[in-house]
Amino acid sequence: MEKKNEELLSRVGLQIGAEEINIDLAKTKDFFGTMQKQFEETAQNISEGKIDMPETVGITVNEEQIHVDLNKAKSFIEDLGKKIENFLGEIDKAVNKLDHK
Repeated sequence: MEKKNEELLSRVGLQIGAEEINIDLAKTKDFFGTMQKQFEETAQNISEGKIDMPETVGITVNEEQIHVDLNKAKSFIEDLGKKIENFLGEIDKAVNKLDHK
């Protein structure tokens, strides 16, 4: 498994070995709790017109308008999709290894 994927899985609380999968429920709960908090904060900022993400996502929101740079947004979504796809692929590989044993 790639080092980058191992680090991501570790942050989520997953360790995937050749013969087993370990789940650290405290880390998993903390990871998803942090994500929930970030989504809630982002939603609050959007509703208050306080969000500006032009560098990463290509979205700028203020009290009068929302500006979306479709090229940046598309790149961000494609990158996010690839990361999710890699993450799920690694989990699938680990599950398949366990199924064949």
